[in-house]
Amino acid sequence: MGRIDRNEARRALAMRHDADGVVLAELAGDYDSEVRRGAAANPRTPIECLMALAADAEPNVRVKVAANEGATADLLRVLAADPVEQVREHTAHNPAADAVTLMMLADDADEGVRRVVASREDAPEEALAQLASDPEEWIRGFVALNPSVPASSVASFIDDEDEEVARNAMRNPNMPIGVLVRMASDENENTRWDVAGNESTPADVLAQLAADGVAQIRAQVAANPSCPQGLLAELAQDAETDVRARAAENPNLPAEALLACANDPQMDVRKSVAMNPSTPIGVLEALASDESALVRGCIAASEEVSASVLETLANDVRKAVRRQVASNAAACAETLGRLAGDADEYVRTHVAENEKTPADALGMLSGDEALHVRRAAAGNASAPAEALDALLADSDAHIRRRVATNPSTSPRGLVVLASDSDAQVRRCALANPSFDRSDLLDAAVLLGSPASRQEHEDADPSSAAAEIKQYFELLKMGAITQQEFDAVKSRLLSNA
Repeated sequence: MGRIDRNEARRALAMRHDADGVVLAELAGDYDSEVRRGAAANPRTPIECLMALAADAEPNVRVKVAANEGATADLLRVLAADPVEQVREHTAHNPAADAVTLMMLADDADEGVRRVVASREDAPEEALAQLASDPEEWIRGFVALNPSVPASSVASFIDDEDEEVARNAMRNPNMPIGVLVRMASDENENTRWDVAGNESTPADVLAQLAADGVAQIRAQVAANPSCPQGLLAELAQDAETDVRARAAENPNLPAEALLACANDPQMDVRKSVAMNPSTPIGVLEALASDESALVRGCIAASEEVSASVLETLANDVRKAVRRQVASNAAACAETLGRLAGDADEYVRTHVAENEKTPADALGMLSGDEALHVRRAAAGNASAPAEALDALLADSDAHIRRRVATNPSTSPRGLVVLASDSDAQVRRCALANPSFDRSDLLDAAVLLGSPASRQEHEDADPSSAAAEIKQYFELLKMGAITQQEFDAVKSRLLSNA
């Protein structure tokens, strides 16, 4: 194996989730900002190190700390006052941000930060109340949509000077029933449409709107998850195709009505039946022979139909249908194996992406003449190591990068890619959890204090004794195990 670049080794080690906390602590103080950025993003980095990185001079490092799932509420409070808006925005997104932090950010000067707080369902009521009067209408719109806003506050938005804010409030499930009842008779069609789609709208109000003269409003009622079954069955017979189609895709539509919709003369209605998760298997399989390729394609994408139906659709004259079968996780190995030889390269691409595709088919696809096919095979975690090894020397760097990130790539393959001419390929290979950790530590051993870096610069790189001494220091720190130390020591002495 060629010598791994020390900087690349440190960067990769900092990103690995199997890295030891002691090693990550040392990497968090590295002179290379990319190394520190990797440590800042790693959830295994000790909290005291994250606290130090929260004061890093590089904003990108602080951004990674703000997004780290291991960040504590105390740490996020510090980052909520960061001078860089991207840091504060990532802080606002972090699930660990507590009420104190969110209150701070609700008063942030940056609109993007306030928008994140406005959309958080766990934001404190005081923060949402403050943002409800924000000067920016799009932020008030996010508050108006937030299901955690109390009913009284939601109702206040219907008088907002911005129409979109008022409409968002009408869609909020916390809108008071009395307001929904009143607005169902509003002269504005958009208002009635919003009421028709609100899951909290009472059944009698939905029945009223189901008789609305505007077809789009009746279609919105048909799509409402709270629409009663009897009313849905009526809407499934509406004169307008769009209304029937929306009823046909509603999971609450009774089976008898679904069967009738499956025989509807309009393709859009039958397509909705094919996509409905409540459609009985028998109806789905009958639609597999529908005259419309779009309907057959929906059946080909369903994981509910039998393998024999998918096998039939794998022979469809329309390549769009065959592509859906090729992507289907329920397709059997024999079907996928046959589609691996399809004339359409995108059918083969979908087969190469499918983790249910048999190993021999993936081996064949790894040598496909089409670039998209080889790329798909390179990223498939089910691909056999031999197939991935065949792609190590592919002329396309994107393919080699996908092989480098694939968890099924052999250790030998990762070693080859660690010396690739493309920097991203090398980085991906080194960051792969299957890459030998002792080899990474071998390259990154001199990543510590300035004194240890100077020791490396002064030492003869070919000196086995010097390297063994450095590994022994890591062993004492707990950064490597006794077994790893013994293996490296034996290798260095044998090469001396």
